[in-house]
Amino acid sequence: MKIKMHPLISVIIPVYNVERFLGECVYSVLDQTYSNLEILLIDDGSTDNSGHICDLLSKKDNRIKVIHKKNGGLSDARNVGIVKSKGKYISFVDSDDKVKPTFIEKLYQLISSGNYQIAQVATTRISESGKKLNQSIMYTGNVKPLEDKEIFVLNKEEFIKDILLERVHCAAWCNLYTADFFKNVYFTKGKVNEDFLMWLDGIDYLNHIVISNECLYLYRKRKNSITSNSNANKLYFDLIDNSKLWLYKIRNQFPQYEDEAYYNFFVVLLSYIKFEMGKGVLPKHIDLDRNLRILINNKYITFFDKLFSLSVSISPKLCTHLWHFIKDLSRN
Repeated sequence: MKIKMHPLISVIIPVYNVERFLGECVYSVLDQTYSNLEILLIDDGSTDNSGHICDLLSKKDNRIKVIHKKNGGLSDARNVGIVKSKGKYISFVDSDDKVKPTFIEKLYQLISSGNYQIAQVATTRISESGKKLNQSIMYTGNVKPLEDKEIFVLNKEEFIKDILLERVHCAAWCNLYTADFFKNVYFTKGKVNEDFLMWLDGIDYLNHIVISNECLYLYRKRKNSITSNSNANKLYFDLIDNSKLWLYKIRNQFPQYEDEAYYNFFVVLLSYIKFEMGKGVLPKHIDLDRNLRILINNKYITFFDKLFSLSVSISPKLCTHLWHFIKDLSRN
């Protein structure tokens, strides 16, 4: 009797100065119920003990392969991992996060159950110390679930609409991809919001994605992470630029989702303006005035944000004072 072997799955873990969390992350991958794994630790020029820890971990399990490289950022590390991977499928885990034991097994069950390029599971946030927070990231769109109420299948257009409306998670790290998906798709080097940007090319090669709302990925919220306040300006600038790129693509290829693309752009833009106001800085962004009519007519923008946008356009200084007044009231 011929025994069917499960295919090799490559788990790519970019590593940069995470000595405090690295062991916990890697051991959570080693403890997976799905065992046919290749674990690629991409040491992206760490200046702490992370690189040394990678080497020590590789001696404990022959499934671990370590690649030391010059620092190039998260996207560059992921791209190197993709090139070096040998698996039929690829998954990503960030080195300060961890996964539940059935993370890979569930993803493989999902992706192998149909003609899907990508499978996704839901995410639970944990604190820096590892305490589980009452915060989950899961699919919230309108696609009807399969017989299992926690599983959804989205075609290309449904995925485009829901990712623009932030109903489906855009992160790279809660998914399993066919290796072929990355033949023409890569992460843009130097971008903070690289996950969302990756999908800009990815949708050209996506037919269907299957999503489970079972929370199997544990995302750690850290003060010094790439998306922390100290990096907020860089994050916002990249978010705005990436939303513009999405808008241009939608206009040219999927004009039926222009409202959704504008919604994505305006949400990011308004968040940035509010962030600047919180620092006492007058918001200066001509894109708001130039697109104010489109914003007001957008069916997805809330009434409050429409009113806020009008106020900013009419009198940024007065709006800034009111913004601080409202924030002070909420604190008291």
